[in-house]
Amino acid sequence: MTRFRTGWDLTKKSWRLLRERPGLASYPVAGALLALLPAIALIAPGIYLFDTGDQVPGVALAAVGLYLASLAAIFFGVALAAAADRAFRGEEVSLGTGVAVARSRVGAIAGWALVSTIVSLLMSLLESQRGLAGPIVAVLGGAAWGLITFLAIPVIAFEGTGPFATIRRSASLFRHRWRGQVMGNVAIGGAVVLFGILPSIALIAVGGYMWVSDGNGAELAAGAVVLLAGVLLLIVSSVISQALRHVFGVALYRYTSDGEVVAGFTEQELASAVRTRGGKHAATA
Repeated sequence: MTRFRTGWDLTKKSWRLLRERPGLASYPVAGALLALLPAIALIAPGIYLFDTGDQVPGVALAAVGLYLASLAAIFFGVALAAAADRAFRGEEVSLGTGVAVARSRVGAIAGWALVSTIVSLLMSLLESQRGLAGPIVAVLGGAAWGLITFLAIPVIAFEGTGPFATIRRSASLFRHRWRGQVMGNVAIGGAVVLFGILPSIALIAVGGYMWVSDGNGAELAAGAVVLLAGVLLLIVSSVISQALRHVFGVALYRYTSDGEVVAGFTEQELASAVRTRGGKHAATA
């Protein structure tokens, strides 16, 4: 319970920064909107070609689209990390503030997007295998990859490392500071599911039922409104989840890399979050 409470407190501190600086949410929104372009223009046609038998061009088209979508998401993730770091220091930030930093890291971002795309394709390939072994390995592998690379975005934002150096650095921080990353992911994920995903699913289910059931025009219109509300809440929840993870990642990175306690957090909270596998507190990498 103590560990969960610590993770929950860290999540609330991250949420507080987002409430005080709502402009930070513009970064994942911009990334999502930009990622939609290759998804519509390349990924969807690629899937169609694959389903109709043109597997090689279909896979190639979808892979390029997935890379471009990943590039957009990572670019604005790095921008958000840079902006959150300045917000922690009490500085004013705008969309251009983080974008300027991300632009200076574009080579590292492009390399990391390529690695992320390859990993995503491998996980998708495993999930498509017959039987339970492939999907199980994909789920476990995806979870492990997410934890090991949890600090990859702040590493790129503040150190500008290439993809393989980023993996080594993020994995090193995870190996010695694993508790904070696990607690943060669980707490943030649990909060988003409880307050965002589950209500979204409920609204979508109710709205869909009202939409397809026999009824008069008023019931159909009400169903459409409820369904739309559920979809919008799901999108907002996804944006908030991304923003919370990046904000928390910046705070955890600063403490684990150089012992700095950023504004809004306490040393006791962060020290509890980064207890090493051997049970000792440590602040430096």
